[in-house]
Amino acid sequence: MRTRALFIALALCILCTGCGRKLPPLPPAKPDPVEVISIGFVGSEVVANARCNVPDASVLLLGKPKGICPECTDDLMVKQKISLEKPGEVVLKDTSSQADYMVYRIAVEHGTTKWQTPAQIVVRKE
Repeated sequence: MRTRALFIALALCILCTGCGRKLPPLPPAKPDPVEVISIGFVGSEVVANARCNVPDASVLLLGKPKGICPECTDDLMVKQKISLEKPGEVVLKDTSSQADYMVYRIAVEHGTTKWQTPAQIVVRKE
């Protein structure tokens, strides 16, 4: 009985190890054009810290009240726009947030190309 249980356990271990085939390594991925470091209310303002990885680009803070569809981009308003000559960190501010629940995206414009981060929901805590 003990031998049979040992044999079954050994068979399961061998079957679960797989064939040992390894896939080739993936090449390193390029970073996103803009990355959100942090975003949130500081007093009555919303402050967003971002890292732009594109030279000669415009960085925009886009925002809107949360509403029904936080993922929708058609009603986003430009809150601040900054032009950068070289990649680096940037601080963007919304000095007049319209609601306690806001949706923000940070966008990068370079020539005719525009790229946006995923939606970030910011909540004012009192």
